[in-house]
Amino acid sequence: MAGTYFPNWLDGRITPDRFDQPGATLDGMLTEYARLDQEAAVRVPDHLTWEEAACLPCAGVTAWHSLTGGEALAPGHTVLTLGTGALSLFVVRFAKMLGAEVVATTSSPAKADRLRALGADHVVDYAAHPEWGLKVRELTGGRGADLVVETNGPETIEQSVRAAALYAQIVLLITGSPRRPGIEISNAAYAGSLATIRRVFVGSRAHFESMNRALRLHGVRPVVDRVFGFDEVREAYRYYESGAAFGKVVVRVG
Repeated sequence: MAGTYFPNWLDGRITPDRFDQPGATLDGMLTEYARLDQEAAVRVPDHLTWEEAACLPCAGVTAWHSLTGGEALAPGHTVLTLGTGALSLFVVRFAKMLGAEVVATTSSPAKADRLRALGADHVVDYAAHPEWGLKVRELTGGRGADLVVETNGPETIEQSVRAAALYAQIVLLITGSPRRPGIEISNAAYAGSLATIRRVFVGSRAHFESMNRALRLHGVRPVVDRVFGFDEVREAYRYYESGAAFGKVVVRVG
């Protein structure tokens, strides 16, 4: 079993009375024992290890909701995802599962190879191509991406919009950063895409269960970068903060 991110959000749209979440208004999960209401626990696929299952409630559900919560993806559509965090890697796997072509970004040649091994059809080096939105358009024959999973918000939204196809969907996961407190998009960029920008914040129990059915059917496993012991929590956080990880950093209890 795994706990849901929003224990009170079972299905449908989230409402203010369902915002409580572990680690914020409720006790978190970095503990040896936790007590959950039965509605706040979901059975995870049997083929996963506990460490792999621990990757699902936040990054996995957010990626699944991003891809399935709006206008349906059709086989052959193009999905753009940014970076090599756990959520982006889930997007690569899920988008391929849904029949999409995937464009990913990174500045690391080694990580680019690993993205391709996961299924990314194209990888754009954003350090070599600062105007990487144009590079995405070039790779898609000038059309752009049908769905963009925007994981960096203010830092990258302009290029994400420039990479988007006409009437594309842009899933916005972050709306502020220490350097830029809000989202700014130039008129020139937006006028060229007319994209629908959709805010996603993890997902409901129903999203979690739907994702698990897909994982069982396809046998997909999350990408775990490193596993730390319960007494190595500080080291785990420092490693995560370094940005070196490719996939999830997990703390094993017991």
